[in-house]
Amino acid sequence: MATLDELGKALTNADAAGDVDAARALAGEITKMRQSALAPKGSMAKFRLTDPTGAEYEVDAPDEHQAVAGLKQVTAAPKKVTLNIEGRRVTVDDSFLKLSPEQQNSAVDEIHKALPKPVTDAALLKQLNAPDPIHIGAPDGSVVEFPAGTSDETIKSAMGKAYPAPAGKRVTDPALLAALNGTTPPAAAPTEPKGMLQTVREAIHAPTRALENGVMLGLGDRARAVIDSALSGGGYGEHLKNEQGETEQFAKAHPIAAPVLEATGGVIAPIGVLGAAAQGATLGTKTLLGAGAGGGIGAVQGAFGSKDWTDVPQLVKDTAVGGILGGALGGVMPAAGGAAGRVYGALTNAITGKVDGMSRAAGGHLVRAVEADGPAAVQARVAELGPDAMLADAGPALLGKAQGASLNSDEGRSVLQTALTTRNEGTNARIQRDVNQALGPAEDPQIVTDSIRAHRSAVDNVNYPAALENAPDVRTAHILTQIDDMLPRSVGNEHRALTNLRAMMMTTERRPLLDAQGHPQYDNMGRQRWQEVPVSQNDAEVLHKVKQELDNVIEYDAPGLGVPAGALTRQQGVLRHMRGQVNQALEEQVPGYANANAVSAALARRGEAVQNGTQYLGSGKTTPSPERFAADFEPLSQGEKIAFAKGSRGEVNRVLGTKANDLQALRGELQGEGGWNTDKLATVHGVPETNDLIASVERNLKFRDTHQKVVEGSQTDLRNAARKEMKPDPSTETPLFNPNSTLTGMLATVGKKTTQKVVDALTQSDPTRHYGEVARALTEQGSARDARLLAIVNAINSRQGNVEGAKTAGNAGAVVAALLGNSAADRLYVGPSRRQQQ
Repeated sequence: MATLDELGKALTNADAAGDVDAARALAGEITKMRQSALAPKGSMAKFRLTDPTGAEYEVDAPDEHQAVAGLKQVTAAPKKVTLNIEGRRVTVDDSFLKLSPEQQNSAVDEIHKALPKPVTDAALLKQLNAPDPIHIGAPDGSVVEFPAGTSDETIKSAMGKAYPAPAGKRVTDPALLAALNGTTPPAAAPTEPKGMLQTVREAIHAPTRALENGVMLGLGDRARAVIDSALSGGGYGEHLKNEQGETEQFAKAHPIAAPVLEATGGVIAPIGVLGAAAQGATLGTKTLLGAGAGGGIGAVQGAFGSKDWTDVPQLVKDTAVGGILGGALGGVMPAAGGAAGRVYGALTNAITGKVDGMSRAAGGHLVRAVEADGPAAVQARVAELGPDAMLADAGPALLGKAQGASLNSDEGRSVLQTALTTRNEGTNARIQRDVNQALGPAEDPQIVTDSIRAHRSAVDNVNYPAALENAPDVRTAHILTQIDDMLPRSVGNEHRALTNLRAMMMTTERRPLLDAQGHPQYDNMGRQRWQEVPVSQNDAEVLHKVKQELDNVIEYDAPGLGVPAGALTRQQGVLRHMRGQVNQALEEQVPGYANANAVSAALARRGEAVQNGTQYLGSGKTTPSPERFAADFEPLSQGEKIAFAKGSRGEVNRVLGTKANDLQALRGELQGEGGWNTDKLATVHGVPETNDLIASVERNLKFRDTHQKVVEGSQTDLRNAARKEMKPDPSTETPLFNPNSTLTGMLATVGKKTTQKVVDALTQSDPTRHYGEVARALTEQGSARDARLLAIVNAINSRQGNVEGAKTAGNAGAVVAALLGNSAADRLYVGPSRRQQQ
């Protein structure tokens, strides 16, 4: 909704624009808002105020300060004055009204001079109001102007006349005229020597026939013979003989280029084999599928490439040889492709697949482990476990690398066990830190309860004396009557307690001793005689103490009312009733006593809430369900909920103190059967806070699991390895010196062992020498761990691209191997004698 200031500005703008209707509407809205602001509200006081202009206002407000503030807000909007100067409306502020008549006339003259003068010349007005002309672009680049309103037909006609279309050129070439008129063209000129273009065409056509034969599996010459027969006539056999002769002539002239071109054209065959082999899951299956596809394609290629289909024995032989060679090459292609792909992958991984900041061998261990666990899963797991997590916690494969590095490398073992043991020793402090962050610092529930009780006593010591100090007499005769009715039916300690209670609620009053006629009596000395008469106790302060005595017996089983402590544990019904009667009399008859009771009871409930907060978790038969607990917890006051949460926080701290070394038991205590305790903790402390609490326990459970599996679980293997290192197993080799030894044999044995050691030193490398580096990477935490994991993932992504490239390189290598093998086999099969035959 707009404010008075905004409506005032809008009114000024509307007035300046000459919008009378809008100005009237805005003025009416301002009037309504001012009347609404000054309208009476409820039972507030009325104030009659006068503003600086002398206008009087009647304002409803709680006090005079708010009345003055409201009047200032209503009258703060600036006032405007509208002047009519020669029919033109001009708005000025209200300071214009404070000017003298002479000053006002002078101001009007100045405003009139500043106003723009209207156009009165008829010709100029007509020119200003005339519509814009129409501009049309001409073919020569000029612009033609037409008057406004000229129709499209008129413009098109005028432009057509001014710029006619150019006339077409006449055909003068005799050959083109003859073709256009359907007549016989002139006789051809005598044949000229072969030009450059024809030479280039023939040079291109010669190698093309080799490519065609390869693409068409040997049918290229036959296809060209069919086309030649259709276009130029003649027999198919004669044309086939000519085509085969040209192909052979090209092969003789180009003994290297011809088979290469034919093999390049025949790439379709190995591609088909690769397509078939790709359907297999294992190398054996791929080999069988490749051999089958290669045999089929080779047989077809052998048949199509046979020179004379009328020579049936030769056709069968060529088909069989083609099938055998094709099957052999097809069977070899998957293995050849796999080998080429592996070589390509190894080379590219060596160049682009390295983990930044790590040696190639150490990085390779981590890359393989992260690939096995899944990069996305590892990243999600370390994010879930937080900054204290290590890569060794992030997946089974990474955990296995940690176990291997610890078992097989002294450096790796030292790095891993030191880091994991240090983290494990900080488990309790880490969990306590997480719980403090989630639930706040813990307070001892008993200390909190004692503090609330002390505060309650201090408050009671102020509220009750203030209410009892000037309290009127309290009528308690009806309470005494009820006690008198109960006494005959009570026995034992209950009877004793009621008797003592009645005595507490009675007192004596000194009254004159009267005779039978009601006259005062005097002794021998002439002094008036008095007597102590029992009456009901009407003193509010005494009755308050009687109620406290009843509370001690009922609430705390303390001694009181003449009975031992705990004597009336099972007989408190009567006393509770009488306590309620006394309390009701005090609340109804003593001003302020009910309020003192309410404040005291609220503090008492807070103390009870602290104790309840230490008892609501559990799994017994009487443990409330999360739903019933929530229904009981929700109606509590905010103070009681805070006190309950303090008791709950103390109970969580107690559980942490007793179960910290057994994280499984700690998780069981906090979760409860079916997760009931977790749900109730969420009701008291909030869902996010409870989730953080449970997540801390889960994280540290994982950390301890890693510690146990790497540090503790490998102790047997470590002891065995240490034993072997300190006391190696006896050698199984034949001793150098034995009864059967000869000088020649001993020299030969020494030479063999020496040579073997030299070879081993040159060729073998210790695969564990990088385990220390692996161990350091696996135990990094926080930002260092995240940077390491990012480098590993980047290396994996690079290797993924290399895998795709390896597939392509493997396929290409297989195709090249097949083409070369096919060419070599073909040259072996088609020997000199068969070429002379052909």
